[in-house]
Amino acid sequence: MSKIISALYNPETDCVEVTLDNQFHVTFNCQNCNAQVTLADPLDASYLTRLAREEPGFYASLASRKSGLQWYVEAIGEFN
Repeated sequence: MSKIISALYNPETDCVEVTLDNQFHVTFNCQNCNAQVTLADPLDASYLTRLAREEPGFYASLASRKSGLQWYVEAIGEFN
């Protein structure tokens, strides 16, 4: 398992840019990742936008897991 060294949200490209183990650079295109999530309410997309901007490392971690972002949106929806 790789360790996330740094993760930054780039608003110009709407991507989360991640450095793993000081060697590998991975980019998560938020628009593409978010498109894989089924939303019960279109406003739920704001959960993903806020997550990418405020917690880019966690966003990348969830985006790299099968149904990770879907799980997140459903969990947050339960609390609201």
